[in-house]
Amino acid sequence: MERQYKVPPVAWLRVTDYMHGWLQHELGGGARIGEQRVVCLQHLPGAMDALMMETADDTAEAGPVDKAMSATRRNVIAVGLESDPEVTAGLYGVTAELLGSFVPVECPPRCMTEHGVLREWTNDVGFGQRQAGALQQVIRAGFWRAVEAFNAEYARRVGGRDYPAIEMVEAWCRETGTNEVHSEAIKREWNRRVARGDNRK
Repeated sequence: MERQYKVPPVAWLRVTDYMHGWLQHELGGGARIGEQRVVCLQHLPGAMDALMMETADDTAEAGPVDKAMSATRRNVIAVGLESDPEVTAGLYGVTAELLGSFVPVECPPRCMTEHGVLREWTNDVGFGQRQAGALQQVIRAGFWRAVEAFNAEYARRVGGRDYPAIEMVEAWCRETGTNEVHSEAIKREWNRRVARGDNRK
């Protein structure tokens, strides 16, 4: 029987779809919200600094959702999409498809308010705009470091022979539980990064 874990303070962050499998595989903790494991970013370089940036109480007023939302707002939107998708999309700018691009992120017990005050991280607390952008950057950097390390390992695995990027990416997808529908997008970005010298091949 699978052990049940208490859900820690959580806020929701919009993350590029093709990074979800890796996040769940490498950083997913024991707590779950629906089908998703709560992601623990704390060990990624720069994550703790970002988590201590100013947060936002996004339950004070309705408005479109961009990069992040609190657990409370996410629950409201999820229920709204089930009962009246058109009205909910009009109020928050979120469709069911867009809602699926958000992942639950474990947060520290305390947060920094926009007024510089430390307080308990509750379900009403979401990531501030700068904070959300910083966390997205932390995740992107961690993802591509992991792909780069996998590529080096894959080269050793195949004896140093030349191989198309898509072959390595498809192996990455299988090993991280990433849906292979994303393999072309990962390959294109990997090739762009190689061309710019962002990766060490």
